[in-house]
Amino acid sequence: MNVRKGAFTLIELLVVIAIISLLVSILMPSLSAARERAKTGVCLSNLRRLATGMSLYVSANRDQFPPFRLKVPRAEITDKYVNEYGRGQPRWHWFVDRNEVGPVIDPEPFHDEIETNGSFGDNSIGSGGESGRTMTNKYFLCPSFSHESEFDIRNGAYGYNYQYLGNSRQDSDPKVWDNFPVNISRIRSGGSTVLVADSRGAGKLHGRHSYTLDPPRLAVEKHATRFGPGSGDVEAGADASLYQYSPVEMRHADRGNVTFVDAHAESMRLEDLGYEVNDEGVPVPVEDVVGANSPATNKLWNGEAYDTLAAKAGP
Repeated sequence: MNVRKGAFTLIELLVVIAIISLLVSILMPSLSAARERAKTGVCLSNLRRLATGMSLYVSANRDQFPPFRLKVPRAEITDKYVNEYGRGQPRWHWFVDRNEVGPVIDPEPFHDEIETNGSFGDNSIGSGGESGRTMTNKYFLCPSFSHESEFDIRNGAYGYNYQYLGNSRQDSDPKVWDNFPVNISRIRSGGSTVLVADSRGAGKLHGRHSYTLDPPRLAVEKHATRFGPGSGDVEAGADASLYQYSPVEMRHADRGNVTFVDAHAESMRLEDLGYEVNDEGVPVPVEDVVGANSPATNKLWNGEAYDTLAAKAGP
């Protein structure tokens, strides 16, 4: 008597393959969504850590927020400022080194230059060929941000609410800091004041000069005269009037991750943050809402929890 061996027929194999393919097609979007949710969670965790580090810095420095960049120790002095790591003209990232955050760039490869010149900077090359702009600290990297400038301290993932918390530019006459130092006592609502967030920089989709995070409208009441990026930072062919700007970037399911002065963090839409958005979904830079009939509001940026300038403009 012949006994049939246990084997699948061609039709049975095709049916199994079809079922597996169907299951994969069903599961892949769920897996992709879960992966993105995980990245969003890591980003929010990074922002909370940075906010905690910032809080500790403020507590240790006479309740004052750091500058977005400190080129000189005082407005009347021309010598550049050098921090304890040997970094000249440090950006805000360097002031957030508390609570196990650590320096944004490992200074060790630049030891020889620090010894020789007293500091290292953006254009420095380390002992192993490292760039002076390449971030080495994972807490300053957003896992959902994959771009050629991912590790670039100037053009990377996160930006600082500098116009209200540490605008150390000197655009006024005589030369004084526009809005620095800022004491925490000026922040009436820490839970409603943006500190650091996903930042776009000039241009679409990401752009450059993203370490400066711009609010929905220019902080004219705090002596701001321009937005973060300069005209040279705008992507080739882009409208400079629209893209010379550094708003929150929506890279987490059409939301941007934001941390506030009280160190809580959440994912928010552009409209929730007070931005005016055009028909293409691009944030519109607003210089002054008075008489401009603009919905832009800085109530989540200025520390007051309402926009004093917008209130003057009326309905």
